[in-house]
Amino acid sequence: MKRTVAVLLSIVLLLGLVVPVTAKGGNDQSRKQVLQNLVEEEDKKARILWYDLSANIPNLNTPEKVKDIVTKTKNANFDTIILDVKNYTGFVGYNSDIAPHIHTSTIPGYNEFPEGYDLLEEVIEEAHSQGLKVHANVNVFSEGNNIYADGPAFNNPEWQTVLYQAYRLAQAENGSTFKITGVNASRQDNTLVMYTPSEYSESPANHWGAEVQVVDGEVTQVVDRVGGAPALEVPENGYVLSGHGEARAWILENLEEGARVGVSESDYDLIPASEYPSYSTFVNPIREDVQAYELSIMEEILTNYDVDGLVLDRARYSNEYADFSDLSRQQFEAYIGQEVENWPEDIYTVDFSDEAQEVVPGPHYKKWIEWRAGNIQQFFQRAEQLVHGVDESLFFSTYVGSWYPLYYSEGVNWASRTYKPEYDWASADYHKTGYAETLDFLMTGNYFAEVTREEAVEAGNPDWYSVEGSADIAMDVVNEATFVYGSLYLAQYEGDPEQFRRGLRSVLDKTHGIMLFDLVYLEMYEWWHIVEEEFAEDSEAPHEIPGLLNMVRENR
Repeated sequence: MKRTVAVLLSIVLLLGLVVPVTAKGGNDQSRKQVLQNLVEEEDKKARILWYDLSANIPNLNTPEKVKDIVTKTKNANFDTIILDVKNYTGFVGYNSDIAPHIHTSTIPGYNEFPEGYDLLEEVIEEAHSQGLKVHANVNVFSEGNNIYADGPAFNNPEWQTVLYQAYRLAQAENGSTFKITGVNASRQDNTLVMYTPSEYSESPANHWGAEVQVVDGEVTQVVDRVGGAPALEVPENGYVLSGHGEARAWILENLEEGARVGVSESDYDLIPASEYPSYSTFVNPIREDVQAYELSIMEEILTNYDVDGLVLDRARYSNEYADFSDLSRQQFEAYIGQEVENWPEDIYTVDFSDEAQEVVPGPHYKKWIEWRAGNIQQFFQRAEQLVHGVDESLFFSTYVGSWYPLYYSEGVNWASRTYKPEYDWASADYHKTGYAETLDFLMTGNYFAEVTREEAVEAGNPDWYSVEGSADIAMDVVNEATFVYGSLYLAQYEGDPEQFRRGLRSVLDKTHGIMLFDLVYLEMYEWWHIVEEEFAEDSEAPHEIPGLLNMVRENR
């Protein structure tokens, strides 16, 4: 059988032909065999480098710098550049008639991007002159920065996603209360968070706040770190409350040593994305005006620039707590054919423990998960039709996190429609929401410091919390519907170049190619030579081989 598959692959590669369909499902089986065997072909691996927009402003803000970076990219034997042209803030790095230019943003550092500078045009011109392909990346459903209240989501507040924010209440002895918005989470502006001994030995928050140490329900220390006090120790039989801004003021006004404080009560609010403790301002992906806006930006790029492909990022819900708007309720009720009597409790409730918060499914939970994933699938179908309607030769792809068992929380099913997950959150029809078949290739972020399954277990994690394990899951769930390119986050290997090298080799061994995130780290760590060494032999990206690409596209 192995020799038969190898011969079939050779025919496809050499002649650029599609395997003929001789019987129903025959082409599916041929594609599966070819793509499975393709993993073993060392000279047929994609080599992709991501250029993040904001992180690389100092590296790319002049034509001379672009030429230098593109030359390094070429010398390292990459075949494709993914240029982030619309980042999570909604600002763009090209001259758009639709989206705001990054230079106009109030976000610190963005004004270092020159006024009127068209990074997309500069990169395309230089890359094409050196034989590299350029795919434009568009962050889709994130349209602003909450910290600086800047971006299109703030000019169009009706677009913002509505989040189900459950919280426990910190209650002072005098009866005053304040919301605790996270446990062992990053402290945002004007928020109160709890740190427990399961995660921390001392508070990880910065000094711009006040903190309270609580042991057995009694306040044992209160410090204002703005005044220079060190971080508080997290006690074994208690916790630390850390507050910024309004939460800092509440701590200093209502809590004192020796007083009692409670954290047992809870409640929830439905709030817009701009009030949620997150740096990204997400919009509601089912709004027609939102989709029309995003698609118009894609069309503008595809029709005005000589790009080779389009990549979607953040083409998802913000997290498992979105979207609980009136529109989502109406459309979900239409989807299930009945009213949701208790909104949002019949979707799920949130329980709190001393360590964390947990979603407790309600009667409509699985259908809700299915419905959200179906919404994103439908958008991918629209986007794919747009891209290939402009030019069939353009490539359409996306980036997703590789942690498929948990990724349903983002409202996304990036698997094949043929893959039926057996997880407790998956409905019987969840597999129908898969969108892998719409893609010319899929990039999965195998963002784990541990490379092997054994390393992950030694670190106290499931074995798939590794480059190797997550790559295996990605290949399994995509089920040869398209090419899978594993990806590495270089910051996870800072100070350990050999672990980075091992991760790179693991991805290439397990998948059809690799994407490295991000250029800024290759520059910062001076690791270009590692990539040059690992990519020394010639290779061709599978999606650039006509016979293979046609085989994938026939599966739509």
